[in-house]
Amino acid sequence: MSPSLKNLQYLIELHKAQHFTKAAKASFVSPSTLSAGIVKLEQDLQVQLVERDNKHVSFTLVGENIVKRAISIISEVNDLTESAKINFFESELSIGVIPTISTYLLPKFLSNIESIHPQLKVIFKEDTSNNLIKLLEQAKIDFAIFALPYEMPDFIESYKIFEDSICFIGHKDSYNSPIKDKSLLLLEEGHCLRSHILQSNSISSNQVSEYSCSSISTLVAMVNMKVGVSFIPKMALEFGVLRQYDNIIADSRCDKVKRDIGVIYRKNSAHKENIQKLAKLLISSFKAGFNKFI
Repeated sequence: MSPSLKNLQYLIELHKAQHFTKAAKASFVSPSTLSAGIVKLEQDLQVQLVERDNKHVSFTLVGENIVKRAISIISEVNDLTESAKINFFESELSIGVIPTISTYLLPKFLSNIESIHPQLKVIFKEDTSNNLIKLLEQAKIDFAIFALPYEMPDFIESYKIFEDSICFIGHKDSYNSPIKDKSLLLLEEGHCLRSHILQSNSISSNQVSEYSCSSISTLVAMVNMKVGVSFIPKMALEFGVLRQYDNIIADSRCDKVKRDIGVIYRKNSAHKENIQKLAKLLISSFKAGFNKFI
């Protein structure tokens, strides 16, 4: 008998949680129901997928391979469902966005969508680059607003919309000094802005501070306290993140280092052209959102 999509989804959730009770909770079923689904899947495939005891769950080599195939299958099914929608711009979309973009673009972007496509319902998911790629792979989001370049898996395609410069900032008392050892403040691991800065500015590991920040606003506050120096996107500057920090100086030469802002989506998406059309609203969101700060 062919395996059911429901049981394949149970297997994916179990692999993510590595725990039957947690996987059952994520699947909105009881542990016994999820366990029975995994057993049925093993019977249908005639192979052991999971090794169990009272405390641990481990996947066999075949099980690991089946999980990868299951993720691809579920993604294809979700894309098939999406393609059957009558009108993309009258549907419901789940859009991912990275934190170093969301604050500065989402309000105007959402306003533009509501104005131009009033029948389109959108849900936003803010997360790091790595996690958004995983959500795309599992077809839990339709596309993501992203900063490029970024090393993408083969199943993802990107579409550039505009450029955003990355600017150096420092306290006025030490602004003109070289970047000292352990003085460069960066966002936490997982934020693509961190990798963009490290790749573009010939930074040595000795210069990177032991402190890391979860947001640009925290990073700016640390610079104001003379903890170190940093780099932030120009869109953050133009949005006004330094308005209350008179002691911080930003480099006016913001054309040396740039990042591209765009969207990423699954290559097999039936709606890539519509996604690109919708993404172009980011351009007007970018310009209109900053006019009052320029």
